[in-house]
Amino acid sequence: MLVSIPWWVLYPGGGLLLLVATAFLLFSLYVAYIHWKYSHIPSPKRNSFYLGHMQDIQALSKQTGNEFEPLASTITKWVEQVGNVFVVFLVYHPVVISCNPDDVKNVASDKTINDSTFTKKRLGTVFGRRFLGQGLFTILGYENWKPRRKLYDPSFKRSSLKDLLPMFNECVDTFLEGLRPHADGKTEVSMKEAFHAAALDVISKVAFSSDFSKTWDSKRLGLKYTTNSELSHLSSVSLKGVQKSFLVAFPSLFPLLHPKETEMYHEAVGAMRKIGRDCIEKRIKAVTSGEEVPNDILTQILKASIADKSVDMETLMDDFVTFYIAGQETTANTLSFAIILIHQHPEVLDHLLSEVEGVLGDRKEVTGDDLDKMKYTEQVIQEVLRLYPIALPSMSKDSPKGGIEMSGYHIPEGTAIDFWTSVMCR
Repeated sequence: MLVSIPWWVLYPGGGLLLLVATAFLLFSLYVAYIHWKYSHIPSPKRNSFYLGHMQDIQALSKQTGNEFEPLASTITKWVEQVGNVFVVFLVYHPVVISCNPDDVKNVASDKTINDSTFTKKRLGTVFGRRFLGQGLFTILGYENWKPRRKLYDPSFKRSSLKDLLPMFNECVDTFLEGLRPHADGKTEVSMKEAFHAAALDVISKVAFSSDFSKTWDSKRLGLKYTTNSELSHLSSVSLKGVQKSFLVAFPSLFPLLHPKETEMYHEAVGAMRKIGRDCIEKRIKAVTSGEEVPNDILTQILKASIADKSVDMETLMDDFVTFYIAGQETTANTLSFAIILIHQHPEVLDHLLSEVEGVLGDRKEVTGDDLDKMKYTEQVIQEVLRLYPIALPSMSKDSPKGGIEMSGYHIPEGTAIDFWTSVMCR
């Protein structure tokens, strides 16, 4: 029996061409299926069948150099176009966006619904290199998070933090002394950089009793592409890598297409973790040998973790990086936004100065009792956080088994749901 074989199969590379064509067809069918599966949920117009709304996000990033703030503006426009709940497609990955406060109350605050694996994985690793790993912020599952959070609770009780106020006061004095020579009404000062330096000083001394402002040994850290070995710079590069992982269509292919850029992110992440390991190992040795150690957050955490053998060195490094970034980045960014908003509202500045003068008088040192009396100051900070959430502009959850009903729509099981508090709170 004679069988006719297509010419292109015998042609050099014909088999590979057939394989590629088949894979592309299957991928196209899968993307079409995903679009159909979520067709009952409103969706903004997408510019690409294959990339979905990814091109819109990438265009914003190129224009501004930042992903989240301009994206919040775009989501606000999408809300005006299609309503408070809609689905966007990041290539073949659907993400349901909700700007409905009732959904936050009923779904986002439900502890039985797990946080989004899509978001946690991109924070946990940077293109395959462990970053926040399974730290307190990125650990998956409430049942895993709760005992870890309980382990660290004593370190963050108000009474424990009040004991650290003398170090806070010392850091603030250093900050003000650094600004005083420039307070001539003429010299321009980057307050963003100043606040980052001050926050670094605080987190270094209060949490770890160390000096993280120094330049570390680049060779020992194995740096080749990252020329600045200051921890604040390493943190900035690492976070840029995290941001990049949210923007690219296929994160797994990024290291192959951009090896040098990937190596730069990997170096920064690895260096941060090496610095963390050094601090942790030194403190563990001191604690276990009975030496006198500073009563800072690191000591309290290590004492608890030594008693709990489930917390290994990798996990401690995860939390070191998490606490460092949470302590520096969030504080500095909140202060930066606060000073902008206060400048726009002089009456708020007058009220703040009046409260501070009424509580402190001629004293420079701030006590725990003083903080309890500064109600208006606390309200101002909370208002800043409402307008400019500084950890992430949204909360993410995964739709539970069997899916979930939200705002009148059925959200299929396993779907990432983003609650954009930065949009709904304005």
